Amino acid sequence: MKIIYVTKQLPYAETEAFILPEIASHDARGWEVWLAPTQSGPLVHDECKRLLSRTLYSWLLAPNVLLAFLMELFANPGRTLAWGVRAAGSGRLAIRNLAVWPKGVWLGRQARLLGVEHIHIHWCSVPATMGMIAADIAGVPFSITAHRYDIAQGNLLAEKARRAAFIRAIDQDGADEIAAQIEATGVTPWLLRMGVKLSGTAAPLREGALSPLRLVMAARFVEKKGHHVLFEAMEILRRSGLPVTCDLFGSGPLVQSLEAIAESRDLTQEVRFKGVLDHKALLATLLSGAYDLAVLPSLVARDEDKEGIPVFLMEAMGAGLPTVSTPNGGIRELADGDSCLLVPERDAKALAAALEHLARDANARFRLAAAGRQKVAQDFEIEACMRNLRQAIEHSVKAPGAAL
Repeated sequence: MKIIYVTKQLPYAETEAFILPEIASHDARGWEVWLAPTQSGPLVHDECKRLLSRTLYSWLLAPNVLLAFLMELFANPGRTLAWGVRAAGSGRLAIRNLAVWPKGVWLGRQARLLGVEHIHIHWCSVPATMGMIAADIAGVPFSITAHRYDIAQGNLLAEKARRAAFIRAIDQDGADEIAAQIEATGVTPWLLRMGVKLSGTAAPLREGALSPLRLVMAARFVEKKGHHVLFEAMEILRRSGLPVTCDLFGSGPLVQSLEAIAESRDLTQEVRFKGVLDHKALLATLLSGAYDLAVLPSLVARDEDKEGIPVFLMEAMGAGLPTVSTPNGGIRELADGDSCLLVPERDAKALAAALEHLARDANARFRLAAAGRQKVAQDFEIEACMRNLRQAIEHSVKAPGAAL
């Protein structure tokens, strides 16, 4: 099977590393996966280097994009112009959709030349607009994996759902939100969670009471991740006499303000901003024994953004680290209370109490780590998820238009 994955930036930048296990799984089954990002960026993950030779990227109004657009316009004027009309009629998102209209046409021609059989799109926002246009131009089926903010955006979602072979939600909340938006179409979103590869061994954990307590958190520096709540909890723990350190991996728009908050709380020695780490290196770090707990104090942001099922939590639990988080968004589907310790959102005192409890109680840490790893193995192991996804893609190619 030869397919295209449309992304926001992968193989560039750091934020879509969660797609890499899917591509590796396809590769292992002999599928040929090409990538088509809407944007470029720095090359962050070492494993992305091998994907560059199968990456279809050109900036939005590059000469080759415009030439391909004009050639398709001449060959199929009605179809090509119809997509411009649809993009222009998408309300407040019209400018974004019109921006990828020529590139979607170019990508469709590229897909035809390559003999691509299916286009799969991550994010039901602008990437899905580009992928939907490309699939129509190429005459192949397409499918969508929706995540979180992109669902709330509602970018031509009903039309995308009608045209797609399937639209996949990665958590139940997302499936419910999609269903509410596309109810009139009669389409039912498909719930298929993201998966992670389970390591052969678990991270070694320290025995006894811990001092200092060593935390790790890998997340974008954005409001919904709740970094400031963690800083307040760390300050509470310090006052109670429990030393605690935390390594933060990631990047994002709030990094400078969070550095300032850490400084204002006199946490510059305890909180270490480690930057972006290559995906494989991050997984190795989680398994290294350098950390006692993984933490993610997620919350609903002021713009209503919230979590899907964070891949960092899945990877930390799969690595055998005890985890502490909140019942935000799809986290409740991963963390059942036994597999991940949950505390209320925005409650630094509760977070501090949970961390202190685990620091003092080795048995609780070991139980939580074992249950978390078992939960990931049972419900979130990558190959189980990917078998279902490949079957759905194959079905779309063999029986176009048929329901799953």
